[in-house]
Amino acid sequence: MNIKKLKSVGIILFFLLGLIGCNKEEDLKISNEEFCLHLNSENMDETMPIINEYLEKLPNNLSDKQKLQQLTGWLKSAPCIIDATILCESCISSMYTPTMSEILITFEENGIIKDFIYDIVMTNPLQATFCHREYEPMQVLVKTKRYFTINEVFDFINSLDFDVEQIYNGVYVSTMPSDSLQYILDCLNAKPYTNNGSDWPRVTGYLHYLTNQITIFPYLLNMKNKAYQEDWRQSMDEYKLIEQFAYDDSGYIIYFRVPEGTEKYWETEFKKYEFVEWAELNYIIHIILD
Repeated sequence: MNIKKLKSVGIILFFLLGLIGCNKEEDLKISNEEFCLHLNSENMDETMPIINEYLEKLPNNLSDKQKLQQLTGWLKSAPCIIDATILCESCISSMYTPTMSEILITFEENGIIKDFIYDIVMTNPLQATFCHREYEPMQVLVKTKRYFTINEVFDFINSLDFDVEQIYNGVYVSTMPSDSLQYILDCLNAKPYTNNGSDWPRVTGYLHYLTNQITIFPYLLNMKNKAYQEDWRQSMDEYKLIEQFAYDDSGYIIYFRVPEGTEKYWETEFKKYEFVEWAELNYIIHIILD
């Protein structure tokens, strides 16, 4: 074969390799807009085959971290995504399953900002296997400081235009005779703001093993209702219930129900109140059973 033919073969091979390289580049971009067409908070599972198609096309010589970075960058470049972040790398593991990483995406749907997490199994290739909310929508938890009374809690929730799903972590003692414990529990658990049809009692209690003093732990529902608030005050008088703040973690925990998409805003706002010990979203966590 002469030199001219060798040059021609080399040029053809170089051209073919270039085409293959270009096709590879195009392959990594093909699903970006298709991903947006399937992005819907009610059917997030529909986006995972598209993500897995992208992951399958990533070069094998990339490390797992680099693959996660590539995926995150690809998601972030999608026109429907506000942001995409690697929450953790190989942070979820159990004895019987491969480790998992988490990627958080933020997008807008019907004017509401939403956050979802993709669970990425660290196999070869990487694979998206599950998608879930980062936190329960519309819920913000607020813990009041020690000595902040139930009347002050009622004033606090009445000052805001939010429903209150539940209030708990309060501790009360009763000066009624010790044999009144079950009577008190039965009466309180019959209240409309403690009885939601569940077999699990919302108000529990016990007798102190030395003093036989009655201690009550109420779990109050829908307490934005002022009639319920007044009934609880009357119940405190009727059953001689006195608030106790004997422990460092004493204080009430309040579940506020805020408009969807404003959870992070109100988490920050609630922290500004002097009597608030902490405020946080109701985060969804993995439970690994080995």
